[in-house]
Amino acid sequence: MEPQATRAPRFAFTRRIKLPDSTPTTPKRGAVQFFPWTIDSAQEIFNGKWRGSDRWLEMVAEFSDALAVARGSRLVVVGTDMMPLCFSFATDPPSDEKPQVAWALRSARPFDPLVLVAHTRRIFIWNVNRQALVGCVRDHGGRITSVAVHPTSPNFFATTSSDFTTRIYNLDLQVLVNHANPNWPPWKGGSEASAAHGTDGSDAKGPEYGIGRCVQLLVGGRSGGHAWDVLSAAFHPRLPLLATCGADRCVKIWRTLPDRNETNLELIRADKPLFSARITTSRVLSVAWLPEDLLLIHTATTYTPVKTGLENQEDLFDEDEDEEPFESDSVIKAGSIDVFQWLGLKRFFPSSDFASSPVTRGVASDYQESTSYTLISTEPLSTDHLSTPKDEGFEEPISTISHPQPLGRLGHFLLVYPRSMGIVILDSAKLSPLTQDFINEDTLVEMTKRIRLDESPESDFPPPARVRVLPFSDQNMGSATELTACTLGPSGTVAILDDTGTVWLFVEQTIV
Repeated sequence: MEPQATRAPRFAFTRRIKLPDSTPTTPKRGAVQFFPWTIDSAQEIFNGKWRGSDRWLEMVAEFSDALAVARGSRLVVVGTDMMPLCFSFATDPPSDEKPQVAWALRSARPFDPLVLVAHTRRIFIWNVNRQALVGCVRDHGGRITSVAVHPTSPNFFATTSSDFTTRIYNLDLQVLVNHANPNWPPWKGGSEASAAHGTDGSDAKGPEYGIGRCVQLLVGGRSGGHAWDVLSAAFHPRLPLLATCGADRCVKIWRTLPDRNETNLELIRADKPLFSARITTSRVLSVAWLPEDLLLIHTATTYTPVKTGLENQEDLFDEDEDEEPFESDSVIKAGSIDVFQWLGLKRFFPSSDFASSPVTRGVASDYQESTSYTLISTEPLSTDHLSTPKDEGFEEPISTISHPQPLGRLGHFLLVYPRSMGIVILDSAKLSPLTQDFINEDTLVEMTKRIRLDESPESDFPPPARVRVLPFSDQNMGSATELTACTLGPSGTVAILDDTGTVWLFVEQTIV
């Protein structure tokens, strides 16, 4: 089934920006994000409190095309009519891990935009106007994998980590330096166990100061949390919900705190989400909310071992330990873009006035392995980028699914293929729905077997239409060999960071 499209978008090169102090020794991987708010955003931000404010208009005019780029141990904020602003953050010990970057605001001072940079286990909070570091937080016991800012209350942000937890912070509150870990009998003192179980172990201690208090901790572990690295998170735009996903192939939906700013707010720990399910057989790299009860996820490429010389591939999993080692090969299954509907939302939030809803908590069938969802669409990604020899490895397609969606670009996401120099502007409204024949019970059983054992190209069940890759002109790309980060701006501008420390700006054009 081919996508229904009468117009083909193309990308015109407009500008390139060479980051200051980019050297061959600077780590190649980085993060980039446009200033996400427009004049119309004031109608949604902080319940419309600053709608029509002259100071809001001035801030948007100043930062409308501003770009925050984190690479190595350096943050750079650049724009068309502004001098580059640079900020260095040191990590101890030095690390080449990819940083994460996001824009945020405080409710009382929304005209001083903040940039959040998460590097290894620390979160640096930088005030752009003051050009000063106003917060440094270190709560996680493992590497921070993503940062998500609330779309309508941008003083709240969430971080996911390889310590199996997700933590939610409030920028209106000061950092709580003295952590109060719970007591687990029979021990009398505060627990110093792993951070995955909701405590701050000795490996999570470090210098903390300024703004950014952790107000809620979503615990990992067997009771209901993630059992492996948490890779991405996304706030619901209207309801107090947070969706998370991770390397354990699970998507989980959690109840978050109400919008409160009390200074005595205590840390709340949660270990049982409202929803948890393995939607796919691959790692879930990122997640985003679509209207109301629909979620979009980006899954990773998978390798399935296939035993050569077997008539029945099911014998692969019946290997006798005493037999000699067998030769095997791997079937490569490209990642996909999936859309599913959470069927339990109305059960937990029957009224549109969620503030009056009681504190909700699911039962075991919700937070262990829920079946309360329906897969709406599955679009396989292109496998062209898998031409790299397997022993050299390859990069997953870079996506902005977990980035905030500015007004006017809702439902549009950007994907970039690192080695093929290709761009995909994904319109979630045009994804091909699964047909009834494709999702009937017999087909689903057969499809599951093939996913596990044999992804034969002669399958009787053809996959949905492939997401189209649109190459852009690379005549000015210079010595760039790989793309490392991308972002989509409110006006449709695409920014791509390459491995040489250069940001390339393109404008999406529509050709009939």
